[in-house]
Amino acid sequence: MGAVFSTTMFTIAFLVVAGLLQMLASQVKSGDSKPNYTFGIRSKATLSSERAWNAAHTSALGALKAIPVMLIGFVATLWVIFAVLPKDDSSVPWIFFSGMGFTAIMVALLMHMYYKADSLARRITEGDE
Repeated sequence: MGAVFSTTMFTIAFLVVAGLLQMLASQVKSGDSKPNYTFGIRSKATLSSERAWNAAHTSALGALKAIPVMLIGFVATLWVIFAVLPKDDSSVPWIFFSGMGFTAIMVALLMHMYYKADSLARRITEGDE
């Protein structure tokens, strides 16, 4: 029972995050993304001007498209792990630590994307002054 719960929870979380990132990528690609305090790469530099916001988000577009695909791959991998392991509680640590490892990879990629985009926004902001 614990293995099913762990796999299902990671699946739901990963698919929700993948959907949100895909939605943000679609907004950025279409040009509908405007500076806001709710959704997107929010830093002092990106919020300082619409030009900095657009440049930062455009620079992050590759990662915004790639991370949802990776998350779907992580979900598929979790279900493969679930399929080959015994269906008792002894498989929970394997699933849990695999899911946490995938989460760590995703967070590292998002942090890299954020710092790259913020750095570009800061350069644009400093150039405007």
